[in-house]
This record gives sequence, C-alpha cells and structure tokens, in this order.
Amino acid sequence: MESNNEEVKEEKVITINLGYIFGIIMIIAYFGFAYLLVFTDLFNNFAPLTRYIFATIFVVYAIFRAYRFIKYRGYKKS
Repeated sequence: MESNNEEVKEEKVITINLGYIFGIIMIIAYFGFAYLLVFTDLFNNFAPLTRYIFATIFVVYAIFRAYRFIKYRGYKKS
C-alpha cells in the first residue's frame, strides 16, 4: 500500500516538471516567432502590415502565457 502512494507522488512530480518545462519552451517560442516576423527576412512573402499584426498577437499571447505561468508556477493546483 505504501509503495503505491510513492508511485503516485513520483508521477505527480514528473508531470509538474514537464508542465514547467513545456511552459517555458512555449513562452520562448512565441517571443521567438514574433522576433522572426519583425526582424528577419524569413517571412518577406507576407505584407509588412500583416507581419506586424501577427507579431503583435504573438507578443501579447506570450505575455499572457508568461503571466499565467508565473501565477501558477508552471502548473495548476488542483
């Protein structure tokens, strides 16, 4: 019985750590994609206004995700 409780705790720790890492990676990815849209020639086939609009959306969403990440510290408490 005691080993079963230890397994559940171990799985919970792994889930929390993966959620924490995934949250950080996604925040960096959104900021990175916004940077690519604005400051590189990678997306020259789009109109400049379209690139700036999408970059703004990505930055706003990255800030929102970072706020939620800091608020919940990488995981939601149940």
